[in-house]
Amino acid sequence: MRILRVAAAVVVGPALLGLAFAQLRLTRPGRPARMSAREALFSRQNEELVKLASAAENGTLLDFKGMLIVVDQVLVRDLLHAITPLEADVGSGFHVTIDSADTAFGDGVALVRMMGTASVGGVSVGSQVTVLAAIDVVELHPTSGVLECRVGILGVEAQNATALGHNDPVGRLTEALARGGLSLLLGSFEIPVSVETRLSIPAVESKRLRIAAENLPLTIAVQKVKVFGGRIWVFVDVALAPTEKLEAAS
Repeated sequence: MRILRVAAAVVVGPALLGLAFAQLRLTRPGRPARMSAREALFSRQNEELVKLASAAENGTLLDFKGMLIVVDQVLVRDLLHAITPLEADVGSGFHVTIDSADTAFGDGVALVRMMGTASVGGVSVGSQVTVLAAIDVVELHPTSGVLECRVGILGVEAQNATALGHNDPVGRLTEALARGGLSLLLGSFEIPVSVETRLSIPAVESKRLRIAAENLPLTIAVQKVKVFGGRIWVFVDVALAPTEKLEAAS
């Protein structure tokens, strides 16, 4: 347990330093109030690392009573590679093309980094951009065997912001992506998994024991999600369906 406590204390350090740097930038005169993409990422990592450190300290980091689904960052990276390039009008006059994407699951955040170009007003010349986003698991659909995920925008970095207009164009592009533009690019983002939705008990016939066969439906729901070690850890509650559902199924 002491090793877990030490590790938890050490891992929070880099994010705290990054958050302190972000706060320093925000308080300097002449700087806009909007956080940069990196500062938004540091802030999110700090929040999630505090939760992970507390769970490690309390010995509850991997406590679960149901089922555990583990999603590796390589799987999600391959899924993103399969659907790129992506292109869409994302709102506020911005057009975004995503040429490549990468993932990094750690520090409490399932980070997706998408690289491409953005333009505004229909012009052919724009700026190279990096879109930082985070994956949140929303719901498990056992029938179709997928985890339905929400991808939330963290921020945008632009190599040449002036090519995107005036009056904080990076901030306006970030807002456009947050208001639904990112969904227009990615569509419905789903991760395939394999989950059994029924508990099958075979019949037993012997001299001393007789058990009738049963085929019982299960209810499955996501309880909580944690991100560390290059993976998304999805904690799932599994139980027998309510009595009325069992009677209807029989």
